[in-house]
Amino acid sequence: MTREQAAAAQFGISPSKITTVRRAFKIASDKGTFALKESRQSKTGILFIHAAKEYLYKQGTTNIDRYILSPDESPYVDIDGHLFVMSSWVESREAHYDSPSDVIPAAENLAELHQSARGFAPPTVPERIWWGAWPSLWQERLDKLQQYKTIAEGQMAPSRFERRFLRHIDRYCKQGQDALEILLKSPYAEITTRYQAVGSLCHHDYSERNVLFTGGQSIHLVDFDYCICDLPIHDLVNFLRRLAKFTNYNSHMACRVLTAYLDKNPLPQEELQLFVPLWLWPQKFWEVAHQFYGEKRVRSRGTYLDRLRRRCRTRDKEQRLLENVVSAFQLA
Repeated sequence: MTREQAAAAQFGISPSKITTVRRAFKIASDKGTFALKESRQSKTGILFIHAAKEYLYKQGTTNIDRYILSPDESPYVDIDGHLFVMSSWVESREAHYDSPSDVIPAAENLAELHQSARGFAPPTVPERIWWGAWPSLWQERLDKLQQYKTIAEGQMAPSRFERRFLRHIDRYCKQGQDALEILLKSPYAEITTRYQAVGSLCHHDYSERNVLFTGGQSIHLVDFDYCICDLPIHDLVNFLRRLAKFTNYNSHMACRVLTAYLDKNPLPQEELQLFVPLWLWPQKFWEVAHQFYGEKRVRSRGTYLDRLRRRCRTRDKEQRLLENVVSAFQLA
C-alpha cells in the first residue's frame, strides 16, 4: 500500500482511482472525489490553518478548500512521519493574472476574504503571528544581505550570479533602508495595534495557481499553507506584485485592481499609505539572494542567475508603477 492509499484510508476513504495533479493526489471514491496532499507544514501549523479556514467558513466564506476531518476529528493524518491533509476536489482552472476578467473578481474575492477574517482569534503559533513584525524583519534581512555581500566579495573566483549580485546589492540595500525609514515614520505601530485587537488574516500566497475559477466564473480559493495574522495591505501588495509580473507592470491595471479591492474593503488612507514602503521593499531581490546564500537549495546556478536577472531588469518598471499609484491614490 502506498502512502497516499494509507492516508486516504485513515480519512475513511477507499480510493477507486488515484491521479497525481501538481503536488496533490486526486482521489476518486464511492464517497466522492477528494484532493489529498502531503503537507509541508508542522502539526501546529496545520491546526492554525484549520482554525483559520473554519473561522472563515463560519463567517460565510465557503469558497475555500476546507479540510476533511479524519474519524477522530483531526485535520491531518500521520503516515510514518508524513502529514497528509484532504479537501473536496473542485473542477476548476487557474486564474489568468493577465486578464481583467479574472483579476478584478480575484481582487474583490481578496477583499471579501479580509472582511470575513475580522474577529479571527488565532491559536498561539508564534511564527504565524506577524503583528508589528515588519521593522525587525526588514532590518534582519538587510543585515543578511550585507552578510551575503561579504561572502560574495570573499570568493576568489566569483560566479556569474555573484558578479551580478555585487553589481546590484548596494542599490537594493539602499532601497530597503529607504523602505524601512518610511515605515518607521508611518503610523504602522498604531495600525497594527488596532488590527491585533480586532483580528485579521492574510492568505499570504494569493497566486494565480491558488485562485481557481469554477463554472460560472465563481472563485474557489485553495492552499492556505502560508496564512498569517497580519495587515490586509500585506496580502494586497503581494497580489499586485504578482499581477504586475503578468501585465508588464501596467499601472492602469494595477489601479483598476486596487480600486476594485477598495470598493469591497475600504482601507483608511493612513493604512493604504503603507503601500509605499511595502512596494519599495526589495522583496524579490531578497528572495533570490536568500535562496542562493541562505537556504542553499539544490538548484543549478543558472536557475538562480536567471531569477536574479529578471529581478534586476524590472526595477525601473516597479518604480514607475509605484509613482503612478502614489499619484492616483494620493499616497504622498
